[in-house]
Amino acid sequence: MNWVEIIFWLCCFLVMYTYILYPALLLGLSIFRRKYRRVDDDYFPTVSLLIAAYNEEAVIAEKMKNCLALDYPKDKLEVLVGSDGSDDQTNAIVANYSQDRIKLFPFQQRRGKAAVLNDIAAAAQGEILIFSDANSMYRRDAVVRLAPHFADSKVGGVCGRLVLLSEAHQIDAEGERFYWDYENYLKHLEGKLKTVFGANGAIYAIRRHLFQALPSHKVVADDFLIPLKVVESGYDVVYDKDAVACEFAAENLSAEFKRKVRIGAGNFHGIREILPLLNPRRGFVAFGLWSHKIIRWLVPFFLLTIFGANFALLGRLVYDVLFVLQLFFYGVAFMSWQLDRRGTQLPILIYPYYFVTVNIALLLGFFKFLTGSQKPAWARTER
Repeated sequence: MNWVEIIFWLCCFLVMYTYILYPALLLGLSIFRRKYRRVDDDYFPTVSLLIAAYNEEAVIAEKMKNCLALDYPKDKLEVLVGSDGSDDQTNAIVANYSQDRIKLFPFQQRRGKAAVLNDIAAAAQGEILIFSDANSMYRRDAVVRLAPHFADSKVGGVCGRLVLLSEAHQIDAEGERFYWDYENYLKHLEGKLKTVFGANGAIYAIRRHLFQALPSHKVVADDFLIPLKVVESGYDVVYDKDAVACEFAAENLSAEFKRKVRIGAGNFHGIREILPLLNPRRGFVAFGLWSHKIIRWLVPFFLLTIFGANFALLGRLVYDVLFVLQLFFYGVAFMSWQLDRRGTQLPILIYPYYFVTVNIALLLGFFKFLTGSQKPAWARTER
């Protein structure tokens, strides 16, 4: 076996490992090992729900109603909305709901989500900070489900479950929904063993004293960095599938693509911030981060290497067959992209299309990270 073959099979293994073998290992470990934690359903700490918003007039009224309808002691819940230089009706709509429990922070200058979260977290009074998006609607009992986990002094954060909704016959949403079902299952297994590695921006909570200000001069993924800073402080972040937030999926993958590029750039920036956790001495934390995050973010480079190495190895039957299979897979993804541009889709084609789209977005995010061209401010994705 020459060095080209070694590189080819190593990259194939790493792609298979991060998507298939790692979840299988987690499942196996969770059968024999589960960390006991205290959960007290009568524990009701004071809570601050934080929402960073930019031009959210289409959904912000519904979000305010959703917050006020939450089944949690009213004297123990406050809602802080940081408006990041919104120039639509967002501020006026939130002001209509302003009362003791809802506070508007109408920042005039647009600085980005990290800066907004830093400011409103500093103003929060609750023992627990809950982070949410303006378009994420909580089930009435979502906060009640999050709070009891904090009765355990070793728990520093809780990640809830994001459920993606879609309009009738919206096939494009299937890829994103499958991804989130997969991610939620991984979080479930990781939380059983020790801790999850990042949350989702729709619904997660941490102890207020564990919040560390986010870097605001560059794009970062807050739902990755904030929970991992909690882990770095020596606490666990757990997962609760019954703490549910719902969002509508984007109309198509093209609409979602820019958001994924931004998230990709933020993820690569975030690696610098959590380097101590990648040390093998951190045990399961390092194992999970490398397996779930770092290797997966490198998959675009592995895929390019696999394709190039496979091309160089043509002439032997096994490599000829594998190259044809690759061409077929990418051809299916291209066909699905063309259908998407025409406003139609076939269910069987959506998964290769989604996989390729996510990895192209990661690749572009990496180059935006290298060049520093991804700005901290974000543009709203219609979901």
